Amino acid sequence: MKKILTIALVVVLALGCVFAFAACNDTEKVKVVSVALTTEKYAFAVNKSNGELLARVNDILNNKKAEIEAIKNKYLEAGDDLDQFGMDIATESTNKEEEFVVATNLEFAPFEYTVGKKIAGIDMEIAKLIADELGKKLVVIHMEFDAVLTSVQSMPQTYDIAMAGLTVTPDRAENVDFTNPYFDTTQVLIVKESDTTFDAIAGSDKSAEEKTIAMNELLATLTGDKAKCGGQKGTTSQYYIEGGLEYDGFENLEFKAYTSAALAVNDMLNGNIAFVVVDQAVANAIVASFNSAR
Repeated sequence: MKKILTIALVVVLALGCVFAFAACNDTEKVKVVSVALTTEKYAFAVNKSNGELLARVNDILNNKKAEIEAIKNKYLEAGDDLDQFGMDIATESTNKEEEFVVATNLEFAPFEYTVGKKIAGIDMEIAKLIADELGKKLVVIHMEFDAVLTSVQSMPQTYDIAMAGLTVTPDRAENVDFTNPYFDTTQVLIVKESDTTFDAIAGSDKSAEEKTIAMNELLATLTGDKAKCGGQKGTTSQYYIEGGLEYDGFENLEFKAYTSAALAVNDMLNGNIAFVVVDQAVANAIVASFNSAR
């Protein structure tokens, strides 16, 4: 079995994208601290002037629930074998009237990523389903994550929809319209397997709510090297640590922004940060990928 994802889920863009980045530390494994830090819902986003498209997409999401659940389960159950998926999808718009153009960031497996020159992910397969229902050709355009919503907001003549594991927040909803949510998630931590900082809370018999409170209290006490963390630039992970959207942030924590969460994990293994903050499903995919190579 090919292991395009074996070392890290890092996208290198050329004509297509491939996953290839090796950590200097190639023996230490990583783990997810399975304590929910937040409660979030993912949705897609359209320009506020495009109410007709919003209604049509919501109808499709409602009428195709079984198909969408099957797509989600397929990816979430794939473990470290995400490279088995992939579609040939156009990455340049040539005839906008006949296209369904998606703004995304292809560095967020299992929601959107690349396998060679193919595009894969939960969001991307849902995008294909929507495009087919609309009778249009799917076009997927990659960009930095923090440009995804801005592109749809400012250039509706170019981009139809933003699909990039987007958390619905009041602040974001001031600038774009969100579809009905299609995925529930949370922020979690990735740490080195040898790191026991959060084990007592994660392994306790406290309720989920009590664990969340305890984790936030512990995070607020970290100092020195243990207070250094990272995650993908412009995502909920960064706002959770630094403050913004609906999050207060942590004054004691030092957040380093990366173009992907996988790069952050790689830097953690190299000893430059102590932990990575990332969405639960993405964390599971990254950990499976890193550990399968060790």
